[in-house]
Amino acid sequence: MAKKTYKNLIRDIISLIIFPIIFLITQNEFIISGFILFLAFIAFKIKYHKNEIKLFTIGIFLGIIMEIGGDLIFKMQYWDNASFFGIPIWLPLLWGYAFVFIRRIGNHIVH
Repeated sequence: MAKKTYKNLIRDIISLIIFPIIFLITQNEFIISGFILFLAFIAFKIKYHKNEIKLFTIGIFLGIIMEIGGDLIFKMQYWDNASFFGIPIWLPLLWGYAFVFIRRIGNHIVH
């Protein structure tokens, strides 16, 4: 891998490491949601690849379907302060960011 690729890879991984920190700071799902949106905005501002907003949006919708569907079908997970159909509002946003993150890491590995 080229030096620039390592730098980009480290930057993307740092964004993932930041998530647990916000969960330690607050349990407020609206603050967490805002933080995820802010982090996604910063990630897109630093380096945007074509159609990543679409990928982010698809990840959000699939996250909603998987989380709500999984909760309705399997009833194995419970969220204390969930305000969005029984799931925290930040969870689908995290799915959306994860879709973008996984694609970026995959691109680093493949290229």
